[in-house]
Amino acid sequence: MRFSIRKKLFIVILLPSLFLLFLICLDYRNLQVLGRSAELILANNYQSIKAAQQIRQHIEAGRNEVLFAFFQKKTVILGHFDNREKIEALIAICRAHIVEAGEQPIVDSLSTGYAEYHQALARVVAGSSRETSDSDFQHLIARADGLLVDIDQLVAVNEQGMEKADERTRKLAGRNLRYTIILLLCALLFTLVLSFILSSRISRPLVSLAHLLARVRDGSGEYPRIPVTTSDEIGFLSAEFNRLFEHLKDYDRLSAEQLLTEQQKTHRVELGKTRFIADLSHQLKTPMTSLAMSLGMLTESASRLSADKKNKLLDTAKEDCVRLTALINELVDIARLDSMMKPRRMELADLDRVIAECIRPLQLQADEKGVRLEVDIRGPIPPLFIDSFRFPWVVTNLLANAIRHTEPGGQVRITARCQEQRCYVECADTGVGIEAENLARIFERYTQFSVPEKMGASGLGLAIVKDIIDQHGGEITVQSEVNRGTTFTLWVPLSQENTNG
Repeated sequence: MRFSIRKKLFIVILLPSLFLLFLICLDYRNLQVLGRSAELILANNYQSIKAAQQIRQHIEAGRNEVLFAFFQKKTVILGHFDNREKIEALIAICRAHIVEAGEQPIVDSLSTGYAEYHQALARVVAGSSRETSDSDFQHLIARADGLLVDIDQLVAVNEQGMEKADERTRKLAGRNLRYTIILLLCALLFTLVLSFILSSRISRPLVSLAHLLARVRDGSGEYPRIPVTTSDEIGFLSAEFNRLFEHLKDYDRLSAEQLLTEQQKTHRVELGKTRFIADLSHQLKTPMTSLAMSLGMLTESASRLSADKKNKLLDTAKEDCVRLTALINELVDIARLDSMMKPRRMELADLDRVIAECIRPLQLQADEKGVRLEVDIRGPIPPLFIDSFRFPWVVTNLLANAIRHTEPGGQVRITARCQEQRCYVECADTGVGIEAENLARIFERYTQFSVPEKMGASGLGLAIVKDIIDQHGGEITVQSEVNRGTTFTLWVPLSQENTNG
């Protein structure tokens, strides 16, 4: 039968407790025996001695009174000296408390002697002549002396009995003390042996478990199988460690798969970055060459060119400058990407003011392209804990992308609202849209899906947007239909405690 550690510890405590309880009961019994012995001494020997002493007092008092009356030649009245009832009652007490060997004959002799003493006392009192009185008086004195001798013997016997009882009591107390000490030592020895055995049985599997756990290396993927040899808490702990190791194996396997996925993703990003740099170099070279040619012709042949030709060259130079500006903005995005990864301090800001400041520089661009820009702030929005530098860039980037991909006559709408401790911002346009198979990768770095001439983007802007929203403890999603438009929806928590900044 197997016990739990709790039961084993309980047994270690219970057995010494039972021994202690046994010793207490034994000592209680011995104390009762000692108490009864003392009671017997008081109840028998002491009572006999006390009664004998009182008999002595009565006998001596009567004898002395008779002697005094006799020598004074006074008439002796029996009633003055007759304590017969008291003395016989005291003799009865002595008879009732006979416990010692040889005490019975003494009490019998005392009873018989007192009867003779009482008869002699009656004759002395009733005597009429001097001779008779002397004879009776001598007989009375002899009877009184005999009673005193019997009383002395009775007292001596009871005193010897008390001494023997006291000796027996001392021996009994000493024996009980020895037994108690021996039993205590045995209980202590038994407890030590039992504690050593149980502690060894408890510690042995723990030491084995510790050795097995010491062999586990972090990240090695090798986990031992711990044998479960007991059904107590240690066995349960071993089984739980086995379960933990199984979970760790699964976790290591998943971690390896995730690491491989991240490596593949990083590889794709690096390929995209390489391709982007190559494309950017080519895109920089083309407008720079065209711009140089246009400016060269205007500088060297301005006098020979017609006004119409000059205007075409100037329009071409302007278009090249616009393309160069877009390419330079992408280079700025690349530089901004690293700075966006560093967390900044959050502070309170009004969302409607942030949106208004972001729209102001974009309104002219939307008007020139013929795109209607609308703002819808639904209800009062409390101040938000946001990054006052990065969050406006998010709004600006979403609006700029929406305007860029919306044809003239289209519409871009930005909406803000509060719901369930969150602040939602939606940027919706009626532009070209994004194909469904490309939506899953829309927030990856260096991802391009549209025609570069229309995009003018490297694919970093939305990746930066997602990182910033993640730093705010929020989320951004996208919905799009080709040729119908795109809607970006982001939310950030209203309270500072829910942000990651």
